Amino acid sequence: MEATEPEALLRIAERLSAAGAEGFLLTGGFDASGKVPLSEFKDAISTIKETTSLTINAHVGLMPRPELQELVSSGVDAFSVDIIGSDAAIRSTMGLDARTEDFLAVVGSLRDLGAKTIAPHICVGIEGGELGGEAKAIEMLAPFAPEAIVIIALVPTRGTPYEHVRPPSSENILDVIRAAREAMPKSRLLLGCMRPRADREWESAAVRAGVNGIAMPSKGTVRRLAQEGWNIVEKRRCCAIE
Repeated sequence: MEATEPEALLRIAERLSAAGAEGFLLTGGFDASGKVPLSEFKDAISTIKETTSLTINAHVGLMPRPELQELVSSGVDAFSVDIIGSDAAIRSTMGLDARTEDFLAVVGSLRDLGAKTIAPHICVGIEGGELGGEAKAIEMLAPFAPEAIVIIALVPTRGTPYEHVRPPSSENILDVIRAAREAMPKSRLLLGCMRPRADREWESAAVRAGVNGIAMPSKGTVRRLAQEGWNIVEKRRCCAIE
């Protein structure tokens, strides 16, 4: 997150609005408790919603209910919530003393508080590139029938313990997409921006598997889908926001 103080966020929002952007993602690193510390920006968010037409997607982590209420009241349009179906992954990958139920509780709190859009994210291969808790994450989410579900995938990142791991295969990602679509047939299913990009040939298969939208698809993907007769609509904002 470029903005380390509310005034900086206001300046960024003004610049985005002037450039014709439709919205932005409000995120940052999480603290020791697992939340993304956004409460101090609530008044700035209210101002942005009052003075621009920008839509805001907030990535909140394990944010407690009172702070979630502040962001809902400020006018945030969508909330991105990580859903991790493995306690081991929460400990080893995220370094948090938390459980799968803690992340699911954020979805429940947002639903109770009247959040406009809740977009749980499921990361394929979060346990060092291997499949683990993805099926459980889908099972946990299914009763909520969320408005949107975002499928992302582990990207080996330089300077991290997972720098040299093998990312999940395209077939692994497609399997999770198919399972999510079967379990939650009415939810918007989206392929998020965090995913391996070395191979893009499978992106059109993700649409055939049930995905409604792709963040930053390749030109080849767009061309193939157009040739297959799909109606393609381009949007300049986070995929979680309809």
